[in-house]
Amino acid sequence: MSLSILMVGNSLTAANAMPTMLAKLLDAQVVAITRGGARLAEFSNPLTKTGSRALQALEGDGTQAGHGCFDYVIAQDMSHLPATNPSAHERAVAKMCELAREHNATPVLYGTWGYRDGSAKLKKLGMSAAQMGQLMHEGSLRAAAHGAIFVDMAKAVAQMEDADWFYAADGVHPSPAGSQFVAQKIADALRR
Repeated sequence: MSLSILMVGNSLTAANAMPTMLAKLLDAQVVAITRGGARLAEFSNPLTKTGSRALQALEGDGTQAGHGCFDYVIAQDMSHLPATNPSAHERAVAKMCELAREHNATPVLYGTWGYRDGSAKLKKLGMSAAQMGQLMHEGSLRAAAHGAIFVDMAKAVAQMEDADWFYAADGVHPSPAGSQFVAQKIADALRR
């Protein structure tokens, strides 16, 4: 029986059909619920559209086996939240971990990266790429302590000698090769 994975997140998850890449790498069924710009807190709140969809998927919506049908729930937060509001990020991850475990799934935090040096969005935040990457790593590391398998993309990207290939033109989203790299890192973490 192959793995069954629920992914929740925003455009950093959906970009370049990364959930499909992950499904191929793991020979798994991957259900992705995404909304551009979404914060992770939305996905654990049944009063939001994304939260309602996530809960339906976790509880079984007629196409799933029902309670406990996912082996993993992979959660991704807003692209800068671990750096700009680590407390809100930690609360959202803790709630998502709780929700995953309530549905017999292992929680996974897909921690995202700092923006590319020189990008407009990084300038708007008023920090360097190195500062943002470090804050993203630290904020997600604290959040993952709530019992999630941690895929630390902030550290992985920060350690690259030349990360330009990883980014799309906006300096925030991953390029197709970047999404493949993320999918591989997640697959590696789930194989451990």
